[in-house]
Amino acid sequence: MLTKHSIWKCLLLNEMTRLMPGFACELNQDGFSLMHLAAANGYLEIMRELLKIDSNLCRLKGRERRTPLHFAVVKGRVEIINELFSSCPESVEDVTIGGQTVLHLVVMNYQFEAFEIMFEKLKQLNRETLLNSKDEQGNMVLHLAAYMKQREVIELLLCNDFLSRAVEVNVMNSSNLTALDFLQGLPREMSSGQIEMMLLLAGAIRSEAISNEHGNAASPVRSLQLLG
Repeated sequence: MLTKHSIWKCLLLNEMTRLMPGFACELNQDGFSLMHLAAANGYLEIMRELLKIDSNLCRLKGRERRTPLHFAVVKGRVEIINELFSSCPESVEDVTIGGQTVLHLVVMNYQFEAFEIMFEKLKQLNRETLLNSKDEQGNMVLHLAAYMKQREVIELLLCNDFLSRAVEVNVMNSSNLTALDFLQGLPREMSSGQIEMMLLLAGAIRSEAISNEHGNAASPVRSLQLLG
């Protein structure tokens, strides 16, 4: 429901973009546009007005090549995420300067509710291959979730019929580490044991089992250095 304050903000926005047509596309000194700021702060009505002005704003790249959807998932803005997926589903393909997809950012920022939404949207769009996208360090979402001990994410990835068929559990990153390697060298907790069991049941193995025959297995302890 629009408040009086929201209505005035939308009217002001419309007038400013009428007087200065390129205003909505401009980036401020921090590298953000109005669309990025609206997405990050959860200003749904303002974002809708901006999309009426130019639907391409949903894929406008700001600092570090981040789009409004990237900003929304980092902050866990569920309404914004749903709106952007409805108006611009292809924005799920956009990556940051570090090669991170929206899925990487969701996991890195512990936004599990947003990850669940992503899961549903990927099913609708038949884009489950995005789960295996790598960032510039070669990490998939599964690597990050294991490193950060996000049991709920691992469970959704590996214990869901739809996702488990799509996720490649034994892909090695740029340091030749699998998701299972990330647990070695980390403090042992109950969640670590649960994650390890889910990975093993999904067929996960350590990098040395893959690489020994080539003589280039990495030390799993290096996993502690990757995200610092």
